[in-house]
Amino acid sequence: MKTHTALSYRSVNVDFPTVDGSIRILRGVDLDVPKGSIVVLAGESGSGKSTAMLAAARLLPWGATVEGEVLVHDENITTMSSGALRGLRAQTMRVIFQDPWSSMHPMKRIGAQLVESAKQAHPDWPKSRLEEHCIDILEKVGIPEPRARMKSYAHQVSGGQLQRIVIAMCLVAEPEILLCDEPTTALDVTTQQQILDLLVDLNKRLGVTIVLSTHDISVIRGIADYLAVMYAGTVVEFGPALEVLSAPQHPYTWALLESAPERADGGRLLTIDGRPPRAGIEHRGCAFADRCTATADICRTEAAILKSITPERQSACLRVQQSVSAPEPIGAAV
Repeated sequence: MKTHTALSYRSVNVDFPTVDGSIRILRGVDLDVPKGSIVVLAGESGSGKSTAMLAAARLLPWGATVEGEVLVHDENITTMSSGALRGLRAQTMRVIFQDPWSSMHPMKRIGAQLVESAKQAHPDWPKSRLEEHCIDILEKVGIPEPRARMKSYAHQVSGGQLQRIVIAMCLVAEPEILLCDEPTTALDVTTQQQILDLLVDLNKRLGVTIVLSTHDISVIRGIADYLAVMYAGTVVEFGPALEVLSAPQHPYTWALLESAPERADGGRLLTIDGRPPRAGIEHRGCAFADRCTATADICRTEAAILKSITPERQSACLRVQQSVSAPEPIGAAV
């Protein structure tokens, strides 16, 4: 990719320990996140989206092992010292988790937690400056009466406001990268859209690079600059979001789009036949072959590796790699 990248995955494998041995959760993930963009990771539950997020911040569960490289500023965070890693998390990269209630201490005032977060990034600032900075960020994320809200506790605000406050807790560090792990899952539909609109606004206004994971493909249109579709622990398609949505180049992407609720149009909701493969199962060919409606012999015998099919589009579909010279909808292509 020609543009500067804020975050890169290079052949990343992640193994989790179990009583029966390790299980591979991520397998060969390759992904470039362009600086200043919004990249969405989409896929079913269990596809590896959250693990990819946690690997980027080195927040994986104890015992997990990582192969490959996760690069920020050309530095591999998988081998970074603990001191350098603390600095990265304090200033460069912040994480927004699914549940805003679990991100806030219930016994501390919101202001105290915001100031503590800001101090990690700005240790030399006096308390008064930190407080004013936090109030300014609360205002930027749309919290009414931010000075008064600094004195509140988490249980005294709504879920939507609390998620805005969690976003503010990240922004007080003025980070370059925000990792958002399904940040709207615990919110109602109206509030979900408000939070997504806020993230887009922050990206455009402040230039923050955002990586957002979701299992709801309907949230992508109008939000993402780039879309990475994940299946069975790896990226199976990547490209500019509108191009991927209008002309998917992997059968799994096409199936996800066809099964979105808005496609039902009042009729029967379509589903993807079968189940995703169990974690830890090795695949000789394409992991989606058993659920794909266009499976050929090659799909069961050759490794399905993500490859460029145009300068900005990548697909792991073997049939697409063999036959498609210019993107068209995968339903027509295969």
